[in-house]
Amino acid sequence: MNIGEKLLEYRKERNVSQREIAQELHIDRSLVSRIETGTYTPPKHHEPNIARLNWKLALAIIDERSGGYISNILDEVPNLDLHPAALKEILLKDLDEAEKALEGLILARHIDPEKRKQAAEKTWHEIRDVIEKAVIMQGVLEEEFKLDAKRLRLVHEQELKRGER
Repeated sequence: MNIGEKLLEYRKERNVSQREIAQELHIDRSLVSRIETGTYTPPKHHEPNIARLNWKLALAIIDERSGGYISNILDEVPNLDLHPAALKEILLKDLDEAEKALEGLILARHIDPEKRKQAAEKTWHEIRDVIEKAVIMQGVLEEEFKLDAKRLRLVHEQELKRGER
């Protein structure tokens, strides 16, 4: 699903008009229509405003602009249970699998290079599973608890700079 389709989905889920979205994005209503129909790709300088509307839109932008480096798992697994308890179980399972893959990679240093490469690829996939599920979990928490993601990112960044994380 592209950014326009996600924007349309977001707008319909919230039962808001194109005009209301346009006001939030500080653009003309006709541009919202063209984005939704896919006849206009928003310039990169609009992406932060679109991403701030909703974490699902942010994920769509990341997927599209990174060429899938960070993929939108919601498109790949459309029936993913987004309840925090269900996501917790999935995330814990993925973390466990990533830990086992990392242990296997460490042990692989004593084996032939091809098997070590295979262990590295398995680890890569397990880490990616964790990243994708964790991003979804963040979005669900933001939505369910009405968290201020921008403020939380700033706090997190400051804690990183101070060495507290």
